[in-house]
Amino acid sequence: MRPATSLSSRLSPQRAPELIRARAGVYLVFLANGLGFANLVPRFPQIVTQLGLSKAAFGQAVAAASVGALVAGLAASWLISRLTSAKVASLGMLVVALALLGAGLARSWIVLAGCLLVVGGTDAIVDVAQNAHGLRVQRRWGASIVTSFHAAWSLGAVLGAAMGQAMAGAGVGIGTHMMLTAVLLLIISVGPLLAGWFLPGQDSADRDPAQPGASDDSHQTSLPASSHRSLPVTVLVLSIVGLLCAASMFPEDVAMNWSSLLLSEQGATAGHVGLGLVALQGTMIVGRLVGDRIIDAAGSRAVIAWGGALVTLGMSIALLLSSVPGTLIGMAISGAGCAVAVPVTYSAADDVEGLPPGLGLTVVSWLARLTGLLAPPVVGWLADDHGLWVALAYGLLGGLIMVTCWPILRRRGTEDDA
Repeated sequence: MRPATSLSSRLSPQRAPELIRARAGVYLVFLANGLGFANLVPRFPQIVTQLGLSKAAFGQAVAAASVGALVAGLAASWLISRLTSAKVASLGMLVVALALLGAGLARSWIVLAGCLLVVGGTDAIVDVAQNAHGLRVQRRWGASIVTSFHAAWSLGAVLGAAMGQAMAGAGVGIGTHMMLTAVLLLIISVGPLLAGWFLPGQDSADRDPAQPGASDDSHQTSLPASSHRSLPVTVLVLSIVGLLCAASMFPEDVAMNWSSLLLSEQGATAGHVGLGLVALQGTMIVGRLVGDRIIDAAGSRAVIAWGGALVTLGMSIALLLSSVPGTLIGMAISGAGCAVAVPVTYSAADDVEGLPPGLGLTVVSWLARLTGLLAPPVVGWLADDHGLWVALAYGLLGGLIMVTCWPILRRRGTEDDA
């Protein structure tokens, strides 16, 4: 159990303009992070056609992003401790923007895969950094706000998909489209850093010196205290949280990587193949805007368990109806189910006592990406033989894992054996 006095109670309860600007800055980085890759999604059918790729080859190219994440992701904590989470998040988006431009200009499989490798590796670092800085802001804010940051990411994904399909429908070249996207990302993500909106100092400044890895926010989910458990058990717990985090991303992977191809096969036009991503992320926005209140009212376990049930229902509907309307309905229901799962697992990982700033986030994020590494090529291989319904089955598996693994989490304030 933690001491009754939290760090947030020792900080000023007033929300100064500096803190409000920091929160806005984190919103913008999350927005940019969601906006970038989502712009590329509606162009996937065109890229597959231009490069003459099979579904397996396309899946392997997409898997390169996961390889990059695994190779570079563990560097996040090291970079944060030296550059601060704010600088790592904003400057990392510079690299993402340039790599997305390269993917749009790619004229061969190897160039496409190489650019996605860089996108995945840098995004893994940015993901940890933006969440780490968001949790810094949350500690000073004195209330749970982490899911609202992820709502900004979902909003960015919806806007990016809408922008991408509008560009595709208007016949704008992929290279021109991604150039405009890169400029937009630079403005949104680097602007707050140059304007000095983020919290100053090292990330460790907001943590209790007696518990260097503790987050002390009474609104967040946590894992059993590491001081009460052996290292192997702590590693096991983090591994399960990593699996849970990965499973909650499966529906997002389906919408991001496969829904445009699936909808295209089902008869959607070039200007509408991005609607699968819009449907899923649209309900995720709503879920994340109200997510903090739902978590406080129902508890993280219930949110994850019932969320997994919704993902299972949504993907089952998409599989059974096998049509454009069925796919969109399934994506929308699944988005509601996985809306707050990633913020919950990230908060739990960041809450492990005794770890340096960002390390718990780094480990769980890396494990989640490791779990998902084999999925794109496997889905692609199976889709070549059996059809793209396999991608929906992959999303369904994510829902089933969520339904199974929710007991690893507990509400703050409960006993450690809860």
